[in-house]
Amino acid sequence: MPTKEMKTNQLYELRFKSVFANLTDSEFNGLKKHLCLRSYKKGQVLFDEGDKREKLFYLKKGLVRIERYDKSASFLYIDYNNPDTLFPYGGMFSDETYHYSAYAATDIELYYLPTDIFEQQAIYNANQLLYLYKKVSVILRQQEKRIQYLAVSSATSRIINTLLYLMENLGKHVSPKAIEIPYPITINEIADISGCSRETVGGVIKQLKEDHQLEYERKQFTFLHPSYFKSYSE
Repeated sequence: MPTKEMKTNQLYELRFKSVFANLTDSEFNGLKKHLCLRSYKKGQVLFDEGDKREKLFYLKKGLVRIERYDKSASFLYIDYNNPDTLFPYGGMFSDETYHYSAYAATDIELYYLPTDIFEQQAIYNANQLLYLYKKVSVILRQQEKRIQYLAVSSATSRIINTLLYLMENLGKHVSPKAIEIPYPITINEIADISGCSRETVGGVIKQLKEDHQLEYERKQFTFLHPSYFKSYSE
């Protein structure tokens, strides 16, 4: 069990994360009483689409997968939240339910707090509202880029652009040139995002490995030549 001192240190560290930095000390202290730290095992559900939007989450460690099916259950939207991310932004200040489902793609640690408490603190703070607006703009730009990447007829291009999107949003530099995604991403997930069959994805990844463009071991991607993947979006 965390000691009181450990919990105080954790919250002090959280105070200076960008999503909370614009709050006054008084406003943050008001939030602090409601912040809870919790661990989830891989596969545990955080919330389902249509659940009441009662909590916001701040991911400390691990990877969260979000997904949404269309009404026919034939189209699956997939995305991810990585550490030091507040979510969900969708519906903030307006909607009563979540737009999508979220679950732990790895073992995770996160903070959660009541949505209404966060919104009440933010709505009277112009700097915090501007921060949230800018974050939504970044998310919108990422989604526009994702649509651009995948709006091509070539299956190979869609797969490589899917890998590029994940590299840009989840990747970390492990050398001046190479970028690694430090989380497990399956062939099936690439297939779902790109709208291609598992067999097609497997074939493209096999060719990329043979061409020494990437490595794929234990469900983890390492991009040996990121510029190759970026060239597909130009």
